[in-house]
Amino acid sequence: MKKYQKLLLIAVILIALTGCTQVIDPKTGQVMTEKIISIGDKWNFGEQGWFSALIVWPIAQLLNFFAARVGALAAIFIVTILIKLLTLKLSIQATVQQQKMQEIGPAQQRIEEKYRGRDDEQAKMQKANELQQLFKKHNINPLGALGGAFLQIPIMIAMYQAVMRAEQIINGNVFGQPLSGTPLDGFKTGNAVYIGIFVLMALFQFLSMFLPQYLTKKKMKSYQKQSQPKSANTMMYTSLVMIVVLALRWGVGMSLYWMVTAFTQLIQTLYIQNKYSDHK
Repeated sequence: MKKYQKLLLIAVILIALTGCTQVIDPKTGQVMTEKIISIGDKWNFGEQGWFSALIVWPIAQLLNFFAARVGALAAIFIVTILIKLLTLKLSIQATVQQQKMQEIGPAQQRIEEKYRGRDDEQAKMQKANELQQLFKKHNINPLGALGGAFLQIPIMIAMYQAVMRAEQIINGNVFGQPLSGTPLDGFKTGNAVYIGIFVLMALFQFLSMFLPQYLTKKKMKSYQKQSQPKSANTMMYTSLVMIVVLALRWGVGMSLYWMVTAFTQLIQTLYIQNKYSDHK
C-alpha cells in the first residue's frame, strides 16, 4: 500500500508540474518580465499552461488585490488563510486519518512481524485480512490520509508560483524592507527584518512538521515502548533542511509565504488536536 501511495503522490506532483510554465530567467535568476502578473492584466488561457491559467493566475491576482490595499505581508496572510479555509474540511479528514494510522502503528507492526518471512499465498491472505480488520476496527481508510496531499500539493505549487509572479509582492516591502532581497543578504548585511523572517520561517516549519507527531505520541500510552520509525524522522529532517537551505537564496517574499503557511498549518494542527482528540 505504501508503494502505491508514493506513486500516486508522485503522479499528482508531475501532473501539476506539467501545467506550470517556466518563469525564472536562468541567466538572471529573476522572474521573467513577461511572466509577472499585474493588476489589470487580462486572463489569457492560450498564452500560459493550464495550471498557471486556472490556478496560479487567480491566486496571484488575489495577492495583488490585497497587497495594493493592506500591504504584501497582510496579503500573503489573507490569501493563505482563505485557501486554508477552502480546503479545511478535506485537510481535517486527512489529518485525522493520518493520526489514526500513527496510533495503530504498534498493532500494525505486530501483524507485519507475525507474517515476516512468510511468502505463501495463505499467509498473505491472512495478513491482508488482519490488516483490513484492524483498519475497520479503528474506522481507517488507508487512502484517506492522501486526500489532503492530493489537494495541498498542487495548491502549494500554485501559491509558490503566485507569490513569485504577483507584481505587488515582487515590488512590495515589509517593515520598510524590499521583498526582493534574500535572507542570505540579510545575514551578510545584518538586516534584522530579513533575519527575523528567516528564523521565524524555519521555526514554524519545524513546529508544523514535528508537533503532530509529538502530540500523537503524547496521547498514546503504547508509544512509551514504541518509537517512530527512523525513516519517517529522517525524511522530515531532510525536508526541513532542504527548505531552510533553499530559503536562504529565495526572495524574502517566498520566506514570508513559507512562514505564513507553516504558521497556519500549526494552528490547524492545534485545532484538530483539540476538536478531534476523542475520535478514537
